[in-house]
Amino acid sequence: MSKHRNREEAVNTQLALFISKLGVTADAETIHVHGKHRPDVLFQLRGLRVVIEGKFADTPNAKDVVLGDARKRVKAGIAHIAVAAVYPDELRSAPTTKITEVLSNAELRYRIVTETFESDSWFEGTPAALMEALRRAQESLTKDDIVETTAKALSVHLESIAKLWIGQPGACDRLSKLLGVGIPKKEDAKAAFDRRETAAKVSALVLANAFIFQEQLSLTDERVETLRKLKKEADIVEATSKHWRWIWENINYVPIFQLGERILDELPASASTTEIVKSLLDEAHRICAEQAALRHDLMGRIYHWLLHHAKYLGTYYTSVAAATLLLKVALDLDWPTDFGSARELADFKVADLACGTGTLLMASAQALTDSFIKARAESDRSIEAKDLSVLHSTLMQNVVHGYDILPSAIHLTASTLALLAPEVAFRQMNLFVMPIGMDHGNARLGSLDFLAGDQIQTQFALDNTHLDAVQTGASKSAYANAKVPKLDLCVMNPPFVSSRYGNRLFGSIPEDRTKLQQELSKQARKLGISATAGLGALFVPLADKHIKPGGRIAFVLPIALASGESWGAVRKYLADRYHLEMVITSHDPSRTNFSENTDLSELLFLARKLKSGEIAGETRYVTLKRNPTTIHEALDTAARISSALNKLGAHTTVVPIRGSGRVLGEITSLPAPEGTENWTSAIFSQSYLAQVHWHLVKDRALVLPGNTTKHPIPLCRLDELGALGYDVRDITDAFEVDRTASQWTPHAGFWDHDAEKVIQIAQKPNAYLTARKEALEGRKLKSATAVWSKAGTLLLVSRLRTNTHKVIATGFAQPVLGNTWWAFKDNALSEDQRKVLLLWLNSCFGLLLYFGRRAITQGAWMQMKKPAWEGMPVLDVRKLNPTQLSNLVSIYDALSSQHLQPLAQLDGDPIRLKIDEALCQTLGAPSLAPIRDLMVREPGLTGRDYGAVTATTEPDDDEDDADVEADGD
Repeated sequence: MSKHRNREEAVNTQLALFISKLGVTADAETIHVHGKHRPDVLFQLRGLRVVIEGKFADTPNAKDVVLGDARKRVKAGIAHIAVAAVYPDELRSAPTTKITEVLSNAELRYRIVTETFESDSWFEGTPAALMEALRRAQESLTKDDIVETTAKALSVHLESIAKLWIGQPGACDRLSKLLGVGIPKKEDAKAAFDRRETAAKVSALVLANAFIFQEQLSLTDERVETLRKLKKEADIVEATSKHWRWIWENINYVPIFQLGERILDELPASASTTEIVKSLLDEAHRICAEQAALRHDLMGRIYHWLLHHAKYLGTYYTSVAAATLLLKVALDLDWPTDFGSARELADFKVADLACGTGTLLMASAQALTDSFIKARAESDRSIEAKDLSVLHSTLMQNVVHGYDILPSAIHLTASTLALLAPEVAFRQMNLFVMPIGMDHGNARLGSLDFLAGDQIQTQFALDNTHLDAVQTGASKSAYANAKVPKLDLCVMNPPFVSSRYGNRLFGSIPEDRTKLQQELSKQARKLGISATAGLGALFVPLADKHIKPGGRIAFVLPIALASGESWGAVRKYLADRYHLEMVITSHDPSRTNFSENTDLSELLFLARKLKSGEIAGETRYVTLKRNPTTIHEALDTAARISSALNKLGAHTTVVPIRGSGRVLGEITSLPAPEGTENWTSAIFSQSYLAQVHWHLVKDRALVLPGNTTKHPIPLCRLDELGALGYDVRDITDAFEVDRTASQWTPHAGFWDHDAEKVIQIAQKPNAYLTARKEALEGRKLKSATAVWSKAGTLLLVSRLRTNTHKVIATGFAQPVLGNTWWAFKDNALSEDQRKVLLLWLNSCFGLLLYFGRRAITQGAWMQMKKPAWEGMPVLDVRKLNPTQLSNLVSIYDALSSQHLQPLAQLDGDPIRLKIDEALCQTLGAPSLAPIRDLMVREPGLTGRDYGAVTATTEPDDDEDDADVEADGD
């Protein structure tokens, strides 16, 4: 290397180190220098890779040269941000030992290049000014969701195209068959319209995708026409069809261009078709200018929005930001693999057994690319275009494996992954369309068929009726044996709907639905997994079957996994075999989900498969107050999580995740859960409150935050005091309900939970029940005598919305049954003991224990299943002495008919404050003021950010509530 180049490298390195010191002074998590790379320097800025390209001012065309180099680094994906810097002459002549001193005051000329924008002029300033420019660039990238912006624009365009095509049912039916969207034998008009609309939208998306891929290929293959040239053709539809055929016949990329050509062939010859194709070409040409969007599953994002039948197929697609966060955190953990070696990386296997459009696989490829570049920079290995080409080839041919039942989704996965490096010719991609449906009497369940082994053999029949796996890639598709290798990492957001409450699991093939559900239940029983947890529960043991000892699983699942009773078997399955390393939850009221198409609350978790004799270490719970919405914000958050993890230790069990001017969340380290034990810390946003709950449950003592003194509280399980009655289905199978209460019967009821009417603890019946004479259609007649035998004078909520509802338990002067309540029949408690139990359940104590065991659906809407109530710790009223009992009964008599405020307002409710004071005084416990203060800061209780001016308005209509059921809870 020349002396001149050595000098440039030295200045580049010193500039990066100098910026690093500035960053650390301002914010400890701002910059970590990872190493150097000749002739530029690579470092990290809040999770983003930054490259400095520098030249001395007397270099010929210095500005043009460094700007061109900076653009190349960003375009190649080596950096998210590149600095083009021109150094003044005094830096060339400064002694090596004085470079830092001279540099600190030097006036540099610089320009910033990022994935989404470029500064429009050259600036002059010191390294401190450059540092501020980098900060602004990073913050701008964090806020700028190029994928969402681009996806919205294209999806609106596709929606308008679909409206034009939907009037041609014949064409839409042919498009349905092309895309593998089955046409049921019995289909009503509404279902047919929805299916045709979906086929039209996805077809338009496939055409746009093919145009984009063509333009990317034209950059490196002169035989492929540019979109600008293609647009000049007189008959653009015919010219496009011919050119796409030529590409797949002479170059390859059959799945992309052959499918596009076939779609064009199904469109009628008309001026409308010509205009539509032209408009798609123009939109594709515009999108090609947004290279950052193409690197982050743009097509998958659009596909998610276009699908009408997401819930019917049981599919909720991972958001790009969530996928980025999960995989970045996962691959930042300790791994034995040298990620900087493509040869060693070839043996590292990643799979998604329900990959959809490949969002998690794309995020895996991106995170592995980050790890590759980081490892090579730290060891001073080269990072050139040829190195990245070898990496991309290795990732696509050896590392990444995807499986799904939707052909159109797999098609987009193949093209999206190939767009990472369109100039690289892959021999094959390990992507498979899995068979689903009845095959000669045998139920085929897609990837779940891998529960029986790691390979599914292709079988051919003369009548072509066998359902076989299809291996798909950017180059070709063909029937092939589908195999899952032994995996280092299994990533998944499996379909997690259950078949209850009208969800149409296997709804895309209704004629086979019953038989497929029977096979699914059979598989669940074999594994000891509750079928009521939903389909997603089976994918955990499926992943486990193919993971190496020491390998990891990284899942997106409903937050019911943390506390839902039906998910207990899955928690135990993991506890017995894995070290649950990390659980990430969002307590951002606007986004408690990590998937598109749903507002159900979810969690992310990472678990490492234990080796023989290994004992699980502690679990890290990451509770986010801000759920990242953009790719770069996710990278920023992941970097801050990694930084916070390094601060955890034996004496530091809670660490805040700090952002720019605010706390983004916190990390808590606790012993790994055992057996079916709840992941309770995941459902609190504040560790201090989780610790109070933990002590109440484990030690049966109140320990205030920041205190070690234990104040014993006489607690017992609720089922030690009595038993819960039947659920609403059994009640309605046994009784007819008169909600007007016009006809008196011996069987009283309390129907619904109107937040505007149920405002006090003591209640009166509002309905009467009459024993049925005949069974409801499709149901068996239940014994009214048996059901009524479990009626009770206490009703406990089965579901509630804490920012509108006022009570957790209500009391009656006579036995009752309720439809949104669990009847509680006590074991010979006295009337006074029942009154005190009602006080406890509606106190801050009761709400905290309820909150810590709740099954979350979304935000402040939650449920409590029968087993969860039965195990609930409550005040053991049998252990109170007569004086204590008498004192609390007098409080109940004075307050039980008083109007309570919503549970989320417990800190300002004078009635609840009196209940808390009476309990604490009687039990010798300290004031609950700190706990109330923490509770009202919980977004999961209030449905809003603490300190927000107004609360989120949420419906409290009982009919709405009845429809919002947590899948798999």
